[in-house]
Amino acid sequence: MCINSCIGSTGPFSDLTECPQCGKTRWDEAKLEATNGRVKIPAKRFTTLPLGPQLQALYWHPESACDMQYLYQRTQQVLNEYEEKNKFSIINDIAASWDYLGSSLAGDISENDIIIMASLDGLQIYEDKDSNCWLYIWVVINLAPNKRYRKTHVLPGGFIPGPKKTKIIDSFMVVGIHHLSALQTEGLKIWDSSRQATFHSDVYFLFTTAD
Repeated sequence: MCINSCIGSTGPFSDLTECPQCGKTRWDEAKLEATNGRVKIPAKRFTTLPLGPQLQALYWHPESACDMQYLYQRTQQVLNEYEEKNKFSIINDIAASWDYLGSSLAGDISENDIIIMASLDGLQIYEDKDSNCWLYIWVVINLAPNKRYRKTHVLPGGFIPGPKKTKIIDSFMVVGIHHLSALQTEGLKIWDSSRQATFHSDVYFLFTTAD
């Protein structure tokens, strides 16, 4: 990645040796000069944490595996209520949204599928503001609202070091999104410890939020 955090060296930028935004080399200049250009080490790196293994880990313990059944169970309650009363008494979660319910009724989203959303924001690590970074996370909608936003269940997606702000944020997120695309194409094999069974899950990306 660019030493000034402008771009990540991915996609259309993967073969560039200089940042198209600030003109800085992507390589460690000291090491490059000391070896007459023979050793090329990135000046800075960013981190991506694959989503798939983190989702699989949510099913390793029977309690958390049961927690992952919330969305399906809540969806059935909402549908039963609508069938009886032709209305929703309360709309307090995504399970009562028409976009989601439409996909469920059409059979696109099943009991074993996983729904996620992403959130991106900047972080101030130190009080004196000498160090900034960017973080994006995955929120698992299958969990109940009182659990899905807790630190224990929020899944880290990637860390982008600062201190300067990124110029093309997509170039950093593309690695995590590419992994998500692979999960959506191939599906995810999961062992459910609460049912002592293996199943195939499709991963659905609901939406993105940012501050």
